[in-house]
Amino acid sequence: MTLQQLSKRERILAAAIVTVLVLGGYGLFRYKPANAGIDNLTRQFEATKLRISKLEIPEESDEVIEDVLEKLDDQEEAMAFLSERASLVESRLATKDLQQLKVLISSLATQSGIRIKSNEQFKATPVSQLVQASRNNRKAAVSVSRDVIVPPSAGWVSRMSPGSMYERPLQQLQIEGDYEALRRFLHGLEDLPWQVAVLRLNIKKLPITPLRGMPQPLAIDVVLAL
Repeated sequence: MTLQQLSKRERILAAAIVTVLVLGGYGLFRYKPANAGIDNLTRQFEATKLRISKLEIPEESDEVIEDVLEKLDDQEEAMAFLSERASLVESRLATKDLQQLKVLISSLATQSGIRIKSNEQFKATPVSQLVQASRNNRKAAVSVSRDVIVPPSAGWVSRMSPGSMYERPLQQLQIEGDYEALRRFLHGLEDLPWQVAVLRLNIKKLPITPLRGMPQPLAIDVVLAL
Protein backbone atom coordinates (compact mmCIF):
# COMPACT_ATOMS: atom_id res chain seq x y z
CA MET A 1 0.00 0.00 0.00
CA THR A 2 1.38 3.36 -1.07
CA LEU A 3 0.95 6.78 0.55
CA GLN A 4 -1.45 7.82 -2.25
CA GLN A 5 -3.73 4.92 -1.43
CA LEU A 6 -4.15 6.14 2.15
CA SER A 7 -6.96 8.42 3.04
CA LYS A 8 -6.35 11.90 4.24
CA ARG A 9 -7.14 10.88 7.80
CA GLU A 10 -4.75 7.95 7.69
CA ARG A 11 -1.97 10.16 6.28
CA ILE A 12 -2.45 12.67 9.12
CA LEU A 13 -2.33 9.86 11.67
CA ALA A 14 0.83 8.40 10.12
CA ALA A 15 2.49 11.84 10.14
CA ALA A 16 1.51 12.27 13.77
CA ILE A 17 3.01 8.90 14.69
CA VAL A 18 6.29 9.69 12.89
CA THR A 19 6.44 13.10 14.63
CA VAL A 20 5.93 11.48 18.03
CA LEU A 21 8.64 8.89 17.34
CA VAL A 22 11.14 11.56 16.20
CA LEU A 23 10.43 13.87 19.11
CA GLY A 24 10.54 10.97 21.56
CA GLY A 25 13.88 9.73 20.21
CA TYR A 26 15.35 13.22 20.29
CA GLY A 27 14.10 13.77 23.85
CA LEU A 28 15.53 10.43 24.98
CA PHE A 29 18.87 11.30 23.34
CA ARG A 30 19.06 14.57 25.24
CA TYR A 31 17.64 13.24 28.50
CA LYS A 32 20.27 10.59 29.28
CA PRO A 33 23.34 12.96 29.30
CA ALA A 34 21.39 15.59 31.21
CA ASN A 35 20.26 13.05 33.77
CA ALA A 36 23.83 11.74 34.18
CA GLY A 37 25.05 15.32 34.76
CA ILE A 38 22.35 15.88 37.37
CA ASP A 39 23.34 12.68 39.17
CA ASN A 40 26.99 13.74 39.18
CA LEU A 41 26.17 17.17 40.60
CA THR A 42 23.97 15.54 43.24
CA ARG A 43 26.83 13.27 44.37
CA GLN A 44 29.24 16.23 44.51
CA PHE A 45 26.71 18.20 46.55
CA GLU A 46 26.29 15.37 49.05
CA ALA A 47 30.07 14.89 49.37
CA THR A 48 30.59 18.63 49.92
CA LYS A 49 27.84 18.73 52.50
CA LEU A 50 29.45 15.80 54.32
CA ARG A 51 32.87 17.52 54.39
CA ILE A 52 31.30 20.74 55.67
CA SER A 53 29.52 18.84 58.44
CA LYS A 54 32.88 17.42 59.62
CA LEU A 55 34.74 20.72 59.34
CA GLU A 56 35.98 22.10 62.66
CA ILE A 57 36.24 25.85 62.89
CA PRO A 58 39.26 26.84 65.05
CA GLU A 59 38.56 28.82 68.14
CA GLU A 60 39.38 32.48 68.11
CA SER A 61 42.81 33.23 69.53
CA ASP A 62 42.90 34.92 72.91
CA GLU A 63 45.78 37.12 71.73
CA VAL A 64 44.83 40.39 70.14
CA ILE A 65 46.88 41.97 67.40
CA GLU A 66 48.33 44.56 69.79
CA ASP A 67 49.80 41.83 72.01
CA VAL A 68 51.31 40.06 69.02
CA LEU A 69 52.90 43.28 67.76
CA GLU A 70 54.25 44.03 71.23
CA LYS A 71 55.88 40.58 71.42
CA LEU A 72 57.33 41.10 67.94
CA ASP A 73 58.85 44.41 69.04
CA ASP A 74 60.41 42.69 72.07
CA GLN A 75 61.91 40.00 69.83
CA GLU A 76 63.33 42.63 67.47
CA GLU A 77 64.91 44.51 70.40
CA ALA A 78 66.43 41.27 71.70
CA MET A 79 67.83 40.48 68.24
CA ALA A 80 69.31 43.97 67.96
CA PHE A 81 70.93 43.60 71.39
CA LEU A 82 72.40 40.19 70.52
CA SER A 83 73.67 41.53 67.20
CA GLU A 84 75.38 44.42 68.97
CA ARG A 85 77.01 42.09 71.50
CA ALA A 86 78.11 39.73 68.73
CA SER A 87 79.70 42.62 66.83
CA LEU A 88 81.56 43.65 69.98
CA VAL A 89 82.88 40.13 70.55
CA GLU A 90 83.80 39.76 66.89
CA SER A 91 85.80 42.99 66.99
CA ARG A 92 88.03 41.45 69.68
CA LEU A 93 88.75 38.27 67.73
CA ALA A 94 92.22 38.05 66.22
CA THR A 95 92.60 37.19 62.57
CA LYS A 96 93.85 33.69 61.85
CA ASP A 97 97.15 34.89 60.41
CA LEU A 98 97.92 37.35 63.24
CA GLN A 99 101.30 36.49 64.73
CA GLN A 100 101.36 39.47 67.06
CA LEU A 101 98.89 37.87 69.50
CA LYS A 102 101.12 34.80 69.88
CA VAL A 103 104.07 37.08 70.63
CA LEU A 104 102.03 38.92 73.27
CA ILE A 105 101.07 35.62 74.92
CA SER A 106 104.71 34.51 75.08
CA SER A 107 105.71 37.89 76.48
CA LEU A 108 102.96 37.72 79.11
CA ALA A 109 104.11 34.26 80.20
CA THR A 110 107.67 35.50 80.65
CA GLN A 111 106.52 38.54 82.63
CA SER A 112 104.35 36.31 84.85
CA GLY A 113 107.30 34.09 85.76
CA ILE A 114 106.25 31.23 83.47
CA ARG A 115 108.82 29.22 81.52
CA ILE A 116 107.58 28.12 78.10
CA LYS A 117 108.73 24.66 77.03
CA SER A 118 106.72 24.57 73.79
CA ASN A 119 104.32 26.90 72.00
CA GLU A 120 102.73 25.41 68.90
CA GLN A 121 99.49 25.16 66.99
CA PHE A 122 97.02 22.68 68.43
CA LYS A 123 95.72 20.33 65.76
CA ALA A 124 92.13 19.60 66.73
CA THR A 125 90.20 16.71 65.22
CA PRO A 126 87.94 18.00 62.40
CA VAL A 127 84.21 17.83 63.00
CA SER A 128 83.73 15.38 60.11
CA GLN A 129 86.00 12.84 61.81
CA LEU A 130 84.22 13.33 65.12
CA VAL A 131 80.89 12.55 63.49
CA GLN A 132 82.38 9.54 61.72
CA ALA A 133 83.75 8.17 64.98
CA SER A 134 80.48 8.70 66.85
CA ARG A 135 78.21 7.23 64.19
CA ASN A 136 80.63 4.76 62.63
CA ASN A 137 79.10 5.69 59.31
CA ARG A 138 81.24 6.85 56.43
CA LYS A 139 78.34 8.47 54.58
CA ALA A 140 77.48 10.50 57.64
CA ALA A 141 81.00 11.94 57.70
CA VAL A 142 80.86 12.85 54.02
CA SER A 143 77.54 14.63 54.42
CA VAL A 144 78.84 16.94 57.19
CA SER A 145 79.02 20.53 55.99
CA ARG A 146 80.82 23.51 57.46
CA ASP A 147 79.44 25.56 60.34
CA VAL A 148 78.24 22.51 62.26
CA ILE A 149 77.02 23.26 65.79
CA VAL A 150 78.80 20.75 68.02
CA PRO A 151 76.83 19.98 71.22
CA PRO A 152 78.22 21.38 74.51
CA SER A 153 78.73 17.85 75.84
CA ALA A 154 81.59 17.41 73.34
CA GLY A 155 83.71 20.05 75.10
CA TRP A 156 85.03 23.41 73.92
CA VAL A 157 88.06 21.98 72.12
CA SER A 158 85.74 19.96 69.87
CA ARG A 159 83.29 22.87 69.55
CA MET A 160 86.11 25.06 68.18
CA SER A 161 87.62 22.39 65.94
CA PRO A 162 87.79 22.80 62.12
CA GLY A 163 84.36 22.64 60.49
CA SER A 164 82.52 23.89 63.57
CA MET A 165 80.49 27.10 63.64
CA TYR A 166 82.76 28.32 66.47
CA GLU A 167 86.01 27.35 64.76
CA ARG A 168 88.99 29.39 66.00
CA PRO A 169 92.78 29.04 65.76
CA LEU A 170 93.97 26.90 68.68
CA GLN A 171 97.35 27.19 70.38
CA GLN A 172 98.89 24.68 72.81
CA LEU A 173 101.43 25.74 75.40
CA GLN A 174 103.47 23.49 77.65
CA ILE A 175 104.74 25.67 80.45
CA GLU A 176 106.30 25.41 83.89
CA GLY A 177 105.88 27.64 86.92
CA ASP A 178 104.35 27.90 90.35
CA TYR A 179 100.70 28.52 91.18
CA GLU A 180 101.09 32.29 91.64
CA ALA A 181 102.84 32.65 88.29
CA LEU A 182 100.08 30.62 86.62
CA ARG A 183 97.42 32.81 88.22
CA ARG A 184 99.12 35.99 86.94
CA PHE A 185 99.38 34.49 83.46
CA LEU A 186 95.72 33.43 83.25
CA HIS A 187 94.42 36.77 84.55
CA GLY A 188 96.78 38.63 82.21
CA LEU A 189 95.14 36.95 79.22
CA GLU A 190 92.00 38.99 79.94
CA ASP A 191 93.91 42.25 79.47
CA LEU A 192 95.24 41.43 76.01
CA PRO A 193 93.85 43.53 73.12
CA TRP A 194 92.32 40.41 71.52
CA GLN A 195 90.07 37.74 72.95
CA VAL A 196 91.88 34.67 74.29
CA ALA A 197 89.94 31.80 75.88
CA VAL A 198 91.35 28.93 77.92
CA LEU A 199 89.79 25.73 76.61
CA ARG A 200 91.79 23.13 78.47
CA LEU A 201 94.12 23.26 81.45
CA ASN A 202 96.03 20.29 82.85
CA ILE A 203 98.27 20.79 85.89
CA LYS A 204 100.77 18.31 87.31
CA LYS A 205 103.40 18.59 90.00
CA LEU A 206 106.96 18.38 88.77
CA PRO A 207 108.97 15.57 90.35
CA ILE A 208 111.00 18.15 92.25
CA THR A 209 110.90 18.70 95.99
CA PRO A 210 111.08 22.47 96.58
CA LEU A 211 113.14 24.02 99.35
CA ARG A 212 111.35 24.91 102.55
CA GLY A 213 109.21 28.00 102.02
CA MET A 214 109.47 27.78 98.20
CA PRO A 215 106.40 27.12 95.98
CA GLN A 216 105.87 23.77 94.31
CA PRO A 217 106.92 23.83 90.61
CA LEU A 218 104.09 22.80 88.28
CA ALA A 219 103.93 21.43 84.75
CA ILE A 220 100.99 23.00 82.90
CA ASP A 221 99.47 21.99 79.57
CA VAL A 222 97.07 24.67 78.30
CA VAL A 223 95.07 24.96 75.07
CA LEU A 224 94.05 28.48 74.07
CA ALA A 225 91.52 29.69 71.50
CA LEU A 226 92.81 32.82 69.76
